[in-house]
Amino acid sequence: MPPQPVDISLIISSRNRAYGLTNCLDAISVAARQASYLRLELVFVDNGSTDSTSDVVREWALNAPLKTTLIYEATPGLAVARNSGMGAATGRVLAFTDDDCEVFPDYFSSIAALFAADREPVMRGGRIELGDARDLPVTIKPELEPAVLTSDLHAGGFIHGANMAFPRAVADKVGFFDSRFGAGSPFRSGEDTDYVHRAFNAGIRVEYLPDFAVKHFHGRRELGDVKKLQSGYAFGNGALYAKYLFDRQSNMRGMLRWDIRQAVLEAIGKRKLDGELGLTYRSQLRDNLVGMIAYWRSPRTQKPA
Repeated sequence: MPPQPVDISLIISSRNRAYGLTNCLDAISVAARQASYLRLELVFVDNGSTDSTSDVVREWALNAPLKTTLIYEATPGLAVARNSGMGAATGRVLAFTDDDCEVFPDYFSSIAALFAADREPVMRGGRIELGDARDLPVTIKPELEPAVLTSDLHAGGFIHGANMAFPRAVADKVGFFDSRFGAGSPFRSGEDTDYVHRAFNAGIRVEYLPDFAVKHFHGRRELGDVKKLQSGYAFGNGALYAKYLFDRQSNMRGMLRWDIRQAVLEAIGKRKLDGELGLTYRSQLRDNLVGMIAYWRSPRTQKPA
């Protein structure tokens, strides 16, 4: 008898985070047991760790309530690791979270319910709560109102790679992540923004729904860490602006114009980004432009994965 198809594949990549994986993995166990009626798998990608990350996963997998596949991907980069995970996953729905996140107990059952009635492929992102109140309120998305991506909205931040899911049919149509983007890559960030943008341009509906959620324990408590993070995001967005600058189907040029407008309004005192975190539209635009230049200077022979 052939094996039963997997309902949901959860893909996680990690690099040198053996010390913090237990809570992430244990939360997956709780959610998998609550959704024991589903066929689930975890595809865990060790992205070139030099610590005991793989050993931690192997030990946990001995008693895990779901099938676990461990992959070692030596080439650094979040997009590269996610691509390796997608290639190994067998689920009808592919879900993604990060190694510093904990899924909610109803995570798998909520995803299954959301995708059960679809008649066409839909890409969805879920809620991201702050896991530790001592951390600064960044890299989260706690909104409780559903939303649908339109051409008037920026794909960046609409849904986050730390909590997104889509059926395999989306991957078949959109392809893999662009390996030039994302943490550990030349353009530092934006692999999820790029993927959302490509899916939207391919005619796929993109939704934000708070129904499935994770807690993010990012550990950033100093303003300097936040500024560095946001600088990386703006740099990656700049590279994306350059990538799509001459694509008539893309709205990235409109997003770049919006960033320029905000910086100008800030300069004349009519806009402010976030004074408490020390962020400004002008510094964001500066990093956008640096990212654009870096993209144009990158080797033209370098191809996306």
